[in-house]
Amino acid sequence: METELIRIAGIGIITAVIALLIKMHRPEMGVVLGLAFGAITLIVAFSKAGAIIGVLQENIDRAGIDSKLLVPVLKVTGMAYITQFAVDICKDAGQNAIASKIETAGKIMMLAVSVPIATSLIQMIASIL
Repeated sequence: METELIRIAGIGIITAVIALLIKMHRPEMGVVLGLAFGAITLIVAFSKAGAIIGVLQENIDRAGIDSKLLVPVLKVTGMAYITQFAVDICKDAGQNAIASKIETAGKIMMLAVSVPIATSLIQMIASIL
């Protein structure tokens, strides 16, 4: 996994330099290059998600915690990555206002998805008291 991260970082730096050079002559191609690199990076990163989910599921089962609580955690994590990816692309394209709106919407949606976790936490605390 570490080797893949080093490869991604190296390719990312090379892509950034190429995008900078291309941007001088065709600015729109710099954005397209960044978008393509971002999509490939996300595919590689999310391909590791299955193993992570499996380990988390095993630990939750061993701890005797309701596994339904894992779903919102994973959703919020995925939403955070997707939101950040979209925000970064908008900023790269010079659309800071749109990036800000996406960021705000992402935060609100993540808060909404996390309500079951907060509810369970409140119930656990109330049962202890």
